[in-house]
Formats: sequence, C-alpha cells, structure tokens
Amino acid sequence: MTAAVTAADPRYTWRTVLLSALVAIIPLAVSVPWKGKALPMLAMLVVGMVMMARSPDTRLRYRLVRAIVVVGLLRFAYAVFSIAWHKLGWGELDLPAQTLVFLGTAAVFTAPLDWRWIWTVFALTTLVLGGSCIVQHHLLGVERAYGTNGGDWSAIEFTMVTLCMVLFSIIRLIQPGVPRGERALHALAIVVGAYGAILTQSRGPMLAFIPALLVVVIVHVRRTGRWHGAALCVGLLVAGVITATTALHHEVLHRFGEVGEEVSTFSKDNTAGPVRERLAMWEVAGKAFAEHPIDGVGIDQFGHFTRELVARGEASPIIARYDHPHNEYLEAAATGGVPLLLITLLVFALPAMHFIRRLGHPDEWTATLATAGLALVVMYVLSAITDNVFYRAMPHSFYFYLALGFMLATARPVRVAIGARAEAAR
Repeated sequence: MTAAVTAADPRYTWRTVLLSALVAIIPLAVSVPWKGKALPMLAMLVVGMVMMARSPDTRLRYRLVRAIVVVGLLRFAYAVFSIAWHKLGWGELDLPAQTLVFLGTAAVFTAPLDWRWIWTVFALTTLVLGGSCIVQHHLLGVERAYGTNGGDWSAIEFTMVTLCMVLFSIIRLIQPGVPRGERALHALAIVVGAYGAILTQSRGPMLAFIPALLVVVIVHVRRTGRWHGAALCVGLLVAGVITATTALHHEVLHRFGEVGEEVSTFSKDNTAGPVRERLAMWEVAGKAFAEHPIDGVGIDQFGHFTRELVARGEASPIIARYDHPHNEYLEAAATGGVPLLLITLLVFALPAMHFIRRLGHPDEWTATLATAGLALVVMYVLSAITDNVFYRAMPHSFYFYLALGFMLATARPVRVAIGARAEAAR
C-alpha cells in the first residue's frame, strides 16, 4: 500500500479529488489576508472528525503518533492554566486553541490522496508567495518586500514560510521519475520563491535555509545514491542567490555585514539596531525566566513585563515597543517557565524524530513526505533562534498543519511497512 494514489488506482474517487484539493489549498489560504480561509479549514476539521469516528486506520495512526497528540493537548491546557493563574484575558487562548484544530485536520492526511497533484499546487503557491514580493519590490517600490500577510512586521515569518515551500519544490525537483513538465514547474517555483525571499532581506530564515537544504540533499543522496542532479540543483541555486545578492541587491549583504558590528558594540547604553535590540530583549527574557522559572510571566505577557522594566529604568526604552523577544525558546521560557519551554522543545523534537525514522522507507511518497517534514522542522527550529515563529497565525498555522499532517500521513502501521518492504523487494 502506498501513501499516494493515482488516477489509475481503484481507490481514486471523487472523494480523493476533493480531499486532495483541501489539503493542497491550505498553505496558500493561511498565507493570504482572506477571511474566507476559515471555510476550507472548517471543512477539513469536520472531515477529520468524521474520519476519526469512522476509520479504524485513522485511529490507529493517531495512536502511533500519540506522543505529539499529548503534547498538543498539553500546549492548550498549559495556556488555559497560565491565563487563569495570571488572570489574563481569554483572547490569549487564540493560537494555542488552534493546535486542537490542526490535531483534527491532520486526520485528512490519512485518506488516499493524490500527492503528485498536491505537490503541484504547492509549487503554484510558492509562485504566488515569491511573486508577491517581486511585485512589491519592483512594481510598487517597496524596499523590503513583506509578502501577502501581515505587513512589513511579518516579513521574517513570511520569508520562512516561503523558503519552506521552496524546499518542498527542491525535494520534488530532484526526486527520480518526476515528469518533465512538473519538474519545470518546480524549478520555476524555486527561482521565484528564492528570489522573492531575498527581496524581504530577512537574515534569520535565509541562514536557516542553508542547513535545511543540506538535509534535503543528504537525505536524497543516501536514499537514491544519485548526487549529480542534487549537486546541479544546489549549484544553480547558490549561483542564482549570489548573483541576486551581489549584483542586484547590495542592501542584503549590507544587512548581513551589520551583524558582527552590532554584536561587538552592544552595551546597556547602545541598544539601537535590529541585532542590538534582539540582544536587549533576550536579556529581558532571561531576567523574566530567572524571576519566574516555574510559571513564567504569563502567556503573551513579555511586552508587558518589558515595559515594566523600562518604567523602572531597568531596560532600554527602545525595546518597549516589542511584545515578543524574537526568540521562540526565550519566549516560552519567559512567559511559561520550564513547562512551556519543554512543551515547545517537544513540538519540534517529536516530529523530527518521527520523520528521521521514515527517511529510508521503501514507499517513495512516505520517504518524500518524511523528508519534507524534516526540512520543515529544521527551518522552524533554526528560525526560532532569531525570531518568534508561533506568535502570528500564518507561521503558526503553516507549521502545525503540515507537521501534524505529514506525521499522520507517514504514521503507517508495522504490518503496512512490512508489506511495502516486501513489495519493494520484488
């Protein structure tokens, strides 16, 4: 049994088409300011609940990934506790509650799906995301493009999501047996998506992209033994990035060059600048954790804690405008103490371990989805060092939707895995 079905498969029905369309459209839906995006999400949730109730295979897969299900429930439960304990507004429960939604939508990934078609829509989504940055910069005159969701403050998170989609197209581009037309579409998506990401001038996601790309290439070479196509793809990508950043956009190199200077000149009296402001915020986050190691200062209360320190003259006024410390791990430690920090680490670690175990699966699509899932986790783990990756709906939804979905899609029972190995051995 394969993780994907084609039009020639007897399991391929109108239901396959509809569910595949739902799965494919969500990454685009969460990346655009369209209120109607709640409708396909609601449809997926309803279908997922029905599948959990009616499909033994779906319930078995949830049992196979029960650890991440428990962590998702704990994430929500701890948010409820923090809000009640610190007497906060219940509006802070919005994003943690969405974790429950994505635990439900993940059930749809256990259905027979047309993954080739889904991956094609993913490539089209990458064209939209990267293309929006190109239009903003070259036609609208926006110096630092920010994409389709959230305005200029969301440029970093938008870049991270776009580069994840670029990685998906790279995985498909170098995969053996891909039709020429589809391969050309993914190549175009890589070019447009990567160039659009450069136009955002977001350093953190760009740096995170490099090790994520290396993971994709290493997995591909180990699995297929073919390195020529992957090397050519990486070579062309690197050449294109170097050309774009040196010949066309010197400001990108200038921003990278500022990092060392800002770090070396950071002090209590010199906190101006993106890097220095981060360092100042990280100091405040460390202070919050030291003072409240068990319960934190309260979910989403970093900004309030910072402004209290500023009022007492214990923090730079420059960072008073920030509500988050630009580091997901320090955010968790400062606002939720040790419990929330552990939950956050598990949100990354459990999917990573799940995908690593399935990178060498004999079924091609199971291995492909595991590779994509691992690339997704690597991007978020590294981007979380220099930015908050879960404080906006777009990056939060993107991660939990795909990480949980890919886990359920690849959580195949042992008897199925054994059958796949036997089929591959014939």
